[in-house]
Amino acid sequence: MKRLLILLLAAFFSVPAFATPAQDASIEKLLILTEAQKLNDSAIADSDDIIETTLKPILQLDNMTAEKKKMAESFLNKYKNIVKEEFSWKKMMPDYIRIYRETFTEEELQSLIAFYESPTGKMFIRKMPLIMDKTSDIMRQKMVSILSRMNTALGESMNLAPQDKSLPAANP
Repeated sequence: MKRLLILLLAAFFSVPAFATPAQDASIEKLLILTEAQKLNDSAIADSDDIIETTLKPILQLDNMTAEKKKMAESFLNKYKNIVKEEFSWKKMMPDYIRIYRETFTEEELQSLIAFYESPTGKMFIRKMPLIMDKTSDIMRQKMVSILSRMNTALGESMNLAPQDKSLPAANP
C-alpha cells in the first residue's frame, strides 16, 4: 500500500501544474508587438500582385475582345476586393486571437512578449517585412513556374483526350 501511495504522489508531483489559459489582453499585446496587422495588410497587398501574375495569364487577356477583356478585368477587381474584405484585419483578428488562445498558455505569451520587447525581438520585427518581401518574391517566381508547368500538362492532357466527333476537323 505504501508503494502505491508513493507511486501516486510521485506521479502527481511529476505532472506539471495546470497552465493558465491565455488572456485576450496578452494576445492583443503580442499581436501589437509583432505588428501582426501590418504583416496582414502587407499580405493582402501582395495578394494583388499574385492575382496579377497568376490569374491574368490564365485569362489570356491579350487575346480577348475589348468587351471580354473588360469583363475579365472587372472580375479580377471584384476578386481582389473580396480577398481584401475577407482577409481584413477586422475579420482576421478574432481568428488570430482564437488561434493564439488555443496554441499558447499565458506563461508562453508572457515569454513571447518579453522577447518582442527586448532589443533582439525589436530587431526581428524590423527585419520581418524584408523577410516577407523576399518570401513573396520567391512565391511569385514559383507561381510563374507552376503555371507554366500546368499549361504544359493541360496541353498534354488535351492532346491525349479523344477528339469530339461533332466538331469539324481542321483542314491542314
